[in-house]
Amino acid sequence: MDIDGILGNRDSKLGKSSIPRRRQWVKRRETWLVILGVILHAVYMLSIFDIYFKTPIVHGMDLVSPRFSPPAKRLVLLVADGLRADKFFEPDLEGNFRAPFLRNVIKNQGRWGVSHARPPTESRPGHVAIIAGFYEDPSAVTKGWKANPVEFDSVFNRSRHTISYGSPDIVPIFCGALPHSTWATYPHEFEDFATDASFLDEWSFDQFQSLLNRSNEDPKLKRLLEQDNLVVFLHLLGCDSNGHAHRPFSSIYLNNVKVVDHIAERVYNLLENYYKDNRTSYIFTADHGMSDKGSHGDGHPSNTDTPLVVWGAGVQHPRPVTAKDHSDHVLRFIDQHLHDTPTPKEWDLDGIERVDVNQADIAPLMSTLLGLPCPVNSVGNLPLGYVDMKEEEEVEAVLANTKQILNQFLRKSQIKQSHSLFFKPFKPLASYSSMLNQIEELLSARDYKAAMQLSENLRSLALKGLHYFQTYDLLMLMAMITLGYISWMVFLVLHVLQAYTLLPGDIFRKEEAVRQKSNTGKAQLCGCLFMAVVSVLLFLERSPPLYHAYFAMTIFLWTQILNEYKFIKALWRYLRGRESDYVIKLLALGVVSVIILELLVHSFTERKLYTWCFLIVGAIASIYLYKSIPWRSGIPVFVCLTCWFLSLFTLMPAEIPDNNKLVNASGVMVIVIGLTGKWLDLKAGVNRFWFGICNHEKRQPRFPMLFQLQALLVGLSSVMVFLSTSHRTVKQELHTIHQLMNWFIAGFSMILPLFSENGLFSRLNSIFLGFAPPFLLLSIGYEAVFYGALGLVLIAWILFENSLLYVHKVNKSSASGKNLGEHAFLENDTRYLQLSDMRIPLTFMVLFNVAFFGTGNFASIASFEISSVYRFITVFSPFLMAGLLIFKLFIPFLLVICAFSAITKLLEVPRIGCYFLVILCSDVMTVHFFFLVKNTGSWMEIGNSISHFGIMSAQVVFVLLLFALTNIYTKDIEIRSGSRDSRKVM
Repeated sequence: MDIDGILGNRDSKLGKSSIPRRRQWVKRRETWLVILGVILHAVYMLSIFDIYFKTPIVHGMDLVSPRFSPPAKRLVLLVADGLRADKFFEPDLEGNFRAPFLRNVIKNQGRWGVSHARPPTESRPGHVAIIAGFYEDPSAVTKGWKANPVEFDSVFNRSRHTISYGSPDIVPIFCGALPHSTWATYPHEFEDFATDASFLDEWSFDQFQSLLNRSNEDPKLKRLLEQDNLVVFLHLLGCDSNGHAHRPFSSIYLNNVKVVDHIAERVYNLLENYYKDNRTSYIFTADHGMSDKGSHGDGHPSNTDTPLVVWGAGVQHPRPVTAKDHSDHVLRFIDQHLHDTPTPKEWDLDGIERVDVNQADIAPLMSTLLGLPCPVNSVGNLPLGYVDMKEEEEVEAVLANTKQILNQFLRKSQIKQSHSLFFKPFKPLASYSSMLNQIEELLSARDYKAAMQLSENLRSLALKGLHYFQTYDLLMLMAMITLGYISWMVFLVLHVLQAYTLLPGDIFRKEEAVRQKSNTGKAQLCGCLFMAVVSVLLFLERSPPLYHAYFAMTIFLWTQILNEYKFIKALWRYLRGRESDYVIKLLALGVVSVIILELLVHSFTERKLYTWCFLIVGAIASIYLYKSIPWRSGIPVFVCLTCWFLSLFTLMPAEIPDNNKLVNASGVMVIVIGLTGKWLDLKAGVNRFWFGICNHEKRQPRFPMLFQLQALLVGLSSVMVFLSTSHRTVKQELHTIHQLMNWFIAGFSMILPLFSENGLFSRLNSIFLGFAPPFLLLSIGYEAVFYGALGLVLIAWILFENSLLYVHKVNKSSASGKNLGEHAFLENDTRYLQLSDMRIPLTFMVLFNVAFFGTGNFASIASFEISSVYRFITVFSPFLMAGLLIFKLFIPFLLVICAFSAITKLLEVPRIGCYFLVILCSDVMTVHFFFLVKNTGSWMEIGNSISHFGIMSAQVVFVLLLFALTNIYTKDIEIRSGSRDSRKVM
């Protein structure tokens, strides 16, 4: 009987002497293929920073000195970190407004609006936009908050002196290397999420007040404070810390709004009484907002909309709203949200003109008020609705802003032209010098309106030109990366066919002969020569080193494919000679696989697809099993119900609401599942449908009380969830004893599975119980129930595969005796792959992605719920907190991979071969996501699309790492397999 492998039959006449040599070749190929895959995906994942997130900073531009008198001698910048616009402007439940002083400023003294931030809405990028005037690329966030990846200019650099107090994560970014600055920060230990953080704002004010008081006794300090071009920056972190810890709807957060308003009032009174010259400008704003669940980072309006209040010297007074003032519908703000809606009525400001700005517009506003040159890297547009200047001075201010942006464009154009062999200029600005001359002529003729319009047009063209050179190499890089991924996938397919499938004997012998006799040096020589030519061209263009890596990877892989030309040709002849039914089966498998992977791609933006997926799969799988095995076994019903249960979670909101009772109930559910699993492991082994996965040994276990200890730890973790949360709520701090117990329970429980019995079901049950305590301690709501539901589905997957294995053995035993040994085996009791085995990596991909999106959106920065870590740590420690969050997200992945490893042992298929098929499926999705990456539209969409690409690109790395980690738990699992017994008898 013919055996239908991926390609066909194994030639039984293959010489035994060639088997060891071929095994060595496969092992060598596997090793360098894994290394190559990790390097390739790491390098190609970095390409998104060259394509989309190349730093916008260039150096070498001249400053543009303004040609008007500065309206202010000094400027005060108050930034309330994490303050949402709606919570600032709206009244409380009693109808009283939370910021009475600043509302009085809005109505009587200054101007107001909403400042629109651009994702990532984090503290560092927000402050860079406010103070330096440009949107820092998100790669800077990955390099840490405290270090500057690239030095940039700022308003503080241009000032005569800067005074700053606030957070140790923000103030040193701008003042750490600034010689003309006076600054101080509080210790990191002050940032404790278990307390009311408004005292941090009071600390900043007290430091500044103390400085002014000391100046009365220090003549040198007094002279420093009386000079012009002075900037005072107070960073007020309270709202951000309280928003993270207590959510923006809490009384603590809302009270913090009153605190920052009171600080603004005291700063204003303090300086007005100190100087008494009315030459001080004040700006109050925020770097980002805060989502309802206490996080920030994405492009939701709650994160991008921040308050802006400006008053003092050089600032216009309030204006009443007129019919023509609603012009937001013609503006395009950086967050790309809808801004033509009227001011909410509950704000009670709809009668006063509102002037919205992009966050980067605040930097040129500060520079203009002080009469300073704009920061050389700024891309902000001066908001004229705020400044109170003569018409001529307004034109001069806008012209200075335009020249500063134009200088950046000219510098980028010069750099690109000097490096390019085939330079393509930005044609709309080919005659920029004549436009500048025309503006000067209009100014001389006092035609200020025309000069203003031409200046704004030139500024708009300069911004478009900056974008043009920012994306100059985009098309070339995208083509090269795409070709690289295609070559990698082709090479993976060739390796799987050669190493893990039953190839026809004639093809195998011919391929081996060709491998030994043919001269592959020609392909290698052509590849090397082509790479040399490309490298010379890239070197002449002074391309970054990564450009060489992108081209080298792609050329190398295509060269390796050309080396397999004879094998590919023989394979093509073989497929042409097969029957049409086989070709149709092969094509059908490819189409179904692509459809499943495309559904997974779309599930990244539509989680509800998983609900339909598990509802349909549960029904189909149960019907299939019902026709294959008796219904009374309970397995078909169990598979259906567990799939339907898991389908509920992707209907739930991605923002997980707090529900500690549900977490405690989940602990009970985990114990019940573990008890049931233990009973089945001991009692169901005699059932033929559980054959091979249960504990058949009657010997005394090594650790008889291990299961009871694990169940006790799960119950204890549920108790600690209750105690830690209730104590922190009442005392507003985490008790040290509770903290130590939580760390001990989480760490100790993960070690215990290593001492469990090595039967498949008993080991997996122990792993399930071992990782439950840390997951429960890191849970705040329904995701704890998801852990149990995922475990049940993984059990259903194992039972489904074991049932198929049983049916297959029954069918074999009913056939002729010669078919008992129909499977050809590799080594270590693993057989060659078949077409039907493709279901294993496809099922793994579905479950692996459900682990991503079952309880939220892993691709969104705001989906990280920081309160999850409060049972372990409350003092702000970004790296430890991030590590705990990532570990929590990885626990479901560990369960999926443990089940995957167990199934490969159960079915006797090569795990490394299935791993390569998983990577192949992953890369099909990666290429799709690469083309879905956006550089237009909202930045929330752009950020999410790049997150999706990064997640899929990284799978080859962290799936491999998780395989290595889970191998510690699964390597000694033993399977009692009838097929092995039959082979021994034969």
